[in-house]
Amino acid sequence: MRVAFFTDTYHPSLDGVVRSLDAFGRGLRHEGHEVRMFAPAPAAAHMHEAGVSYAPSVAFPAYPQYRIPLHEGGLRRAARQFGPEIIHSHAMLKMGLAARGAASELGVPLVGTFHTLVPQAAHYVMPIAHLHGWAGRRMWDYLRWFYSPFDELMAPSRFLARALKEEGLDARVVPNPVDTEFFTPEKERKERKKRNHDSHSRPCVLFVGRLAKEKNLDFLLEMAAQKEWQEWGAELVMAGEGPYRKTLEQRAKKENITEHVLFLGRVPDAKLPSLYRSASCFVQPSLFETQGLSALEAMACGTPAAVRAGTALAEVARRGVSGEWFGHDAKGAVEVVRRLCEKRGKYSVGARAVALEHSIPKCTDRLIETYEKAGG
Repeated sequence: MRVAFFTDTYHPSLDGVVRSLDAFGRGLRHEGHEVRMFAPAPAAAHMHEAGVSYAPSVAFPAYPQYRIPLHEGGLRRAARQFGPEIIHSHAMLKMGLAARGAASELGVPLVGTFHTLVPQAAHYVMPIAHLHGWAGRRMWDYLRWFYSPFDELMAPSRFLARALKEEGLDARVVPNPVDTEFFTPEKERKERKKRNHDSHSRPCVLFVGRLAKEKNLDFLLEMAAQKEWQEWGAELVMAGEGPYRKTLEQRAKKENITEHVLFLGRVPDAKLPSLYRSASCFVQPSLFETQGLSALEAMACGTPAAVRAGTALAEVARRGVSGEWFGHDAKGAVEVVRRLCEKRGKYSVGARAVALEHSIPKCTDRLIETYEKAGG
């Protein structure tokens, strides 16, 4: 089967969508299928990758990491030359519209994955705060129209599928995969001893991901500013880049908690497993996630996750098994995170087991089933 992936974001950007593209691409190729990426061109020609069809693009002003395609005529030609048997849109905007056009022109099934709760990120396109709600509603109107011709729509979590149902969109649950052969607990004991078990080190509470306003990351700093956190003495390590990093760093200084917070910046992929293994626990306060791949990566390394209750993340951070939940109260969240760190060993096996449920082979099998259903 020849599969065309259309996406609004691709290398050198690195986020959950790109990770899922990479993982599903490997999974499909391993099963003997041919996959081609269609994406906005990166800023410089030397960043282009072989086997990817690019649309000319410019930086998105509100978030320069992302690119806006200028026109997609070349992609249509490239799609005709590739001759896909199915088109899979991982995009909702211009690249998604290009996917729709290509599928209609070629007469092939069209499927999509709803990766991002775009209506909750209205602040990127609507700077006037009291109009965010209006902008979000208009985005849902657009998304109902956009997905109307799709043969199948996929959601990476049950949480998201329910949310989409409330907005009039039916989606099949197909989780995005995590590479459980790359993210492993293999050197866990040695690395944790090096970082956390000697008498001079502190517990490490780790966040990995985009530093963006919609991720609710101010809550982590609120936690670190609690008296209970100060007495505990843990270090909050935030790995990643994004438009909200400067704001977070300024707040950490204002709150006088810089000795408890470390901003690592972007961590190379090769070093991520070691970072996950060395952490006492992973923490994710976001209400925005549609699945939470970074939490699953941590779990694959044997590191449990503390997440916000009532979110998609709570599906994988199962209480008493692979993680724990906290609510809106920062002081209570500190207590939950501390208990999880102190009992890390109790959760390690369960965390790995939950991650294995989201391995590349298992998720790819579900993806192929969806393709087959779309093809009738």
